[in-house]
Amino acid sequence: MNIAMLAYPNCLASELFGFCDSLLIAERLAHTVLKDTRRLFDVRMIGVAGRSVVAAGGIRIGLQTPHRRPDLLVVPGFEFGRMAEIRPRLQTLTRETRSIASTFQRGIPLAAICGGAFLLGEAGVLNGRRAATAWLLAAELARCYPAALVEPEAMFIEDGGIITTGAFSSGFDLAVYLLRQKDRRQVAQMISRMTFLDAQRKSQAPFADAEMMERSNGPFSDAVKHWLRQRLSLRYSLARLAHAFSVSPRTLLRRFRAECRESPLTYLRRMRIDAAKKLLVSTTLKVSIITERTGYQDASAFVRMFNRHVGHTPARYRQRFRETQ
Repeated sequence: MNIAMLAYPNCLASELFGFCDSLLIAERLAHTVLKDTRRLFDVRMIGVAGRSVVAAGGIRIGLQTPHRRPDLLVVPGFEFGRMAEIRPRLQTLTRETRSIASTFQRGIPLAAICGGAFLLGEAGVLNGRRAATAWLLAAELARCYPAALVEPEAMFIEDGGIITTGAFSSGFDLAVYLLRQKDRRQVAQMISRMTFLDAQRKSQAPFADAEMMERSNGPFSDAVKHWLRQRLSLRYSLARLAHAFSVSPRTLLRRFRAECRESPLTYLRRMRIDAAKKLLVSTTLKVSIITERTGYQDASAFVRMFNRHVGHTPARYRQRFRETQ
């Protein structure tokens, strides 16, 4: 399989080399352990001009002669400090986004690692397609490209010849996917054990931090959000919430949805889940106490809801993530 990796100014070199090295290690394992000497992947670092590019951190990457027709083009993310810097960065990469669009028009599949999805969005290839990116960037991706169907919790999505992946380390997930496509499941399992990376992870939900994702959508919804966050333990009442802001329930829902594209209750549930996650890893409180503190009355119902949204039971989440504190 011929794979082209698009290097460009200020790209994250680790996302390129992490993916590339995952495939290299997999091939070495296949040779050494399974005695399979077939070459599975020919990976080349390419660019739109010149013989090299300077990646994030001042790392210079030498470029190679591109394949005549690659089987896949992989696009990494890029370095930025604030969300407001994303658009200006993309405006400096018009040659790259035009190349991505042209590549896809030629029938060549694309894959984006983490923030590489923004370049695919600029190229217009995410329109009408499901897409993933790092959970912290999902809302911004959806805002920039409203025709894309962004799934904030997804770790990996393949839709119509376009693959998008979750956060920083998801180049590994892409490598595992390609190994499985090549019927090398045993190698995928071996590289997972060797690198200490989970080849079965399906969702970013356990890692997401709702507070870090918080964005201002408008003065009215900001005030409502603040009011709700201060009262997580109270039973939700739309009538009480509307009364607090001197509007009718219908007006409150309309104005909040106009700014946030969701209901206050949906927002509140997300905040409650986030609060429960933090209590699970930072305290030894019983689940029944955490249930009460986050506004739920039935512990068993809370456990089911937590498992549905996070992908772990509260006990399993505490066990897994408390060990990393």
